[in-house]
Amino acid sequence: MSTNIQVAVRVRPFLPFEAGSKSCIDVLPSEDHEPSSSQQLSQGKSVRIGSSHSSIHKDGHKFTFDKCFSGLATQVEIYTSLVVPLLKSCLEGYNATTVAYGQTGAGKTYTTLGPATSPDFFAPQNKGEQHSKEYDSVGILPRALRDLFSQLEHKRESLNGEEDDPAAPPAAPLNDENNNAINGDSSHGSENGLGIPASKSPAPKQRPNNNPNNQQKQPFEFHVKLQFLELYGEEVRDLLTTSLSPKTKIIIRDLAGDAEALGATSVLVATAQEAMVCLTRGMLRRVTGATAMNAESSRSHAIMSVMLEQITRSSSEGEGEAVVVRKSKYNFVDLAGSERSKRTHAKGQRLREGININKGLLVLGNVISALASGDKFVPFRDSKLTRLLRGSLGGNHKTLMIACASPSHKNAEESLNCLRYANRAKNI
Repeated sequence: MSTNIQVAVRVRPFLPFEAGSKSCIDVLPSEDHEPSSSQQLSQGKSVRIGSSHSSIHKDGHKFTFDKCFSGLATQVEIYTSLVVPLLKSCLEGYNATTVAYGQTGAGKTYTTLGPATSPDFFAPQNKGEQHSKEYDSVGILPRALRDLFSQLEHKRESLNGEEDDPAAPPAAPLNDENNNAINGDSSHGSENGLGIPASKSPAPKQRPNNNPNNQQKQPFEFHVKLQFLELYGEEVRDLLTTSLSPKTKIIIRDLAGDAEALGATSVLVATAQEAMVCLTRGMLRRVTGATAMNAESSRSHAIMSVMLEQITRSSSEGEGEAVVVRKSKYNFVDLAGSERSKRTHAKGQRLREGININKGLLVLGNVISALASGDKFVPFRDSKLTRLLRGSLGGNHKTLMIACASPSHKNAEESLNCLRYANRAKNI
């Protein structure tokens, strides 16, 4: 990634009740794209929001971002183009963050998690076997977990001299930005998007060398821990806690260029399947509610953190053993959608939740504006959300913001505000 913060826009497809409508947002081709009248564009570098809506300037507005995706873009395309470079950086020891932002009902949670994660998603795939429709709709987080453990297992087997199980079918290779092996056919022995040969999926069992209490020392070990927090109003909640006692208060401690959540549960996981079970359990505890714009609206901001530790040991005559410990973290942030009460028809508790959501997003916007303009003072401490995201916005993280927008003319004003918000982040 050329800069620490990259911004992409994803325009969701029309929902069933919006069928037949004309899109108010068009993804424009990049300069090196050869126009084709017979093929619709799935991605480009800029978007134009149409002029037919009364509140938008007659000539429309054009915005340029690092990547722009239309409703034709698939989950695989989004993941490969945007997340694979960050995952590779995380494996190299860099911190990374992916933030999904947009109005309510724009597809943030769908992009992050997908509607459901099929149990066979993490299973080894036989040659020529067709994936289910659920496989194609899996979000970027489950895909990142699958490939993270796949690459760690490949490195462990390579450095520790362990042999692969010849009976296990190879994992589907991750397609690159040129859409090589996009259907997951590994029969040609292609490499995945992380630049190493595709390996078999890790077996769903506890690896003895991944246990911190294990006495045996291997040339390479890795430990993966998960944290899952939600910010409901200004209250930080632990979604992975198993304690039956009264809720433990989570304290945010500011570090040099980052933040730490003291008291939050960290769960050690050995496989991608274990990690997904933990996150699914946490999602069931997350606060959601129905509004006039979204039947399953997230009423809180969610921060899912994957903390990785890689230990490499090497020895040489006369110098003894050298141990290199590499720690990194990947945050997946699913922000609650911005909303207007006259559109959501929210009342009572739902109205108060919407006010708190917009308040947190406003402070986040102020922080983004301050960073973009180079102000000496950045109001990170005005909200717990911005304190938790301090490292992602102004620290040492490689950050990706995915601005999700609706193509419907009814949501044109909200979509325009979303694009303006994302445009500010691009200037950081």
